[in-house]
Amino acid sequence: MKLVLIGARIDGQAHLVLDLLGESAEHEVVAFLDETPGLSGATVHGIPVVGTPFDIGRAVAMGAEGGMVSIGSGAARERLAGVVRSAGLALPTLIHPRAEVAPSATIGEGCFIGALTLVNSGATIDDLALLSPTAFVGHHASVGSAASIAPGARMGGRSHLGRRSFLGLGANVLPDRAVGDDVVVGAGSVVVHDIASGTSAIGVPAAVTRKKHRA
Repeated sequence: MKLVLIGARIDGQAHLVLDLLGESAEHEVVAFLDETPGLSGATVHGIPVVGTPFDIGRAVAMGAEGGMVSIGSGAARERLAGVVRSAGLALPTLIHPRAEVAPSATIGEGCFIGALTLVNSGATIDDLALLSPTAFVGHHASVGSAASIAPGARMGGRSHLGRRSFLGLGANVLPDRAVGDDVVVGAGSVVVHDIASGTSAIGVPAAVTRKKHRA
């Protein structure tokens, strides 16, 4: 499938997506779109930036059949996925060949699952979720739409990470615990109690430090 990537940051998620795509011939990136002023007309990793997300018609004219939002922010992925859908393009899920996904797991559309990530039996990964390399999702755990799991972070069995929430580097959610929507869990934290939506939490055990407004 020919793809357009929304988000062309050379040192960000776009590079991870390109490296994953380089592992197979299933997809071909024909163009980037990016909101950064002045980036239109540039070339990133040999691929042209043909405009902003609202110029998605240019990518369609180049043959794009699908789109991937290659941005780390869950709120941005959710917002810009609407542009892809409105253009009638598919939102393929990209799974690294060195990731392990249980046959009984359920994976939504537009997800990114990086190298050495493990998604266990009965887990549910909703649309637009980003599972960074070496993330771990336990059995029957659930990851909400546009949520993000950083490298080395782990979710125990039957745990839940809410929509657009972020689980930081090396953080852990213990079994049966729930993290609400729009939550940031700091690096190295351990969630031993449920965390309410719209907050930030850090520490061992993770404690709420402040209210967080949705991006």
